[in-house]
Amino acid sequence: MIESLPKMEMPNWIESICDENLLSQVPLRGILNNSLYYPSSGFDGDPIKYLSGNIYSFIYVDYGISSNKLDEEIENRGFRGYQIILSREVTEELTPNEWTLPPLSMNDGNPMKYKDWIKRPFAKWLVFQRNDDLNSEHGAKRFSLLYLCADGVAAFQALYISNKCFPLGVAIIQPGHGFGGNWTDYTNPKQILAKTVLNNLAGKPKVLLYGGIGNRAFYQKPCWPQFSEHACFLEKSNGGRIGVWLKNT
Repeated sequence: MIESLPKMEMPNWIESICDENLLSQVPLRGILNNSLYYPSSGFDGDPIKYLSGNIYSFIYVDYGISSNKLDEEIENRGFRGYQIILSREVTEELTPNEWTLPPLSMNDGNPMKYKDWIKRPFAKWLVFQRNDDLNSEHGAKRFSLLYLCADGVAAFQALYISNKCFPLGVAIIQPGHGFGGNWTDYTNPKQILAKTVLNNLAGKPKVLLYGGIGNRAFYQKPCWPQFSEHACFLEKSNGGRIGVWLKNT
């Protein structure tokens, strides 16, 4: 948990999960509200490592990760000190409302640029629980992870805008717009992701995570100028840093 951010009590929807309701309706509103949205996430555990307790619901999106690859990562790496208490595939439950892709400009890029890189779409919802021999200093007792193989812009539109809500935070960490297979630049405040997130009529995130590997000087300032209040810097697991920025008041 990050001390400079507000601590949150575990929401009832996640605290009440038990074996008897593993196959019940997905608590979509709970998963979306006060969540962290992380497009082009790969399998980066740093946001969960640092923010569990500030946030309990994490939504990871990456169209380059297959369902089998996700299963392998969870089985081989997982999250230290946590075990899975729920794992299920999710389908149309995520998008009960009508939605459309936001209009693109020539500056946004070509969504089909890396079409051969895109894996078969899927969505999986998992809930992790902290091992009994660990305490709150290790992290939250439980957290939710919704993982989608999908386009980061389209997924934001389908999840948040169509459901008239917004995330508490957004993570832009090594998003891969150079040679990483991303068709648009998530760091650019004038391109489609930033425009979609920041023009959401339901509301705007309060927290931005921005960082990556390489020289720390690259991440001295936030990529989106609407978030200029600096909270802290975090060490990235494989080198580099992540800045935590708060939205301008």
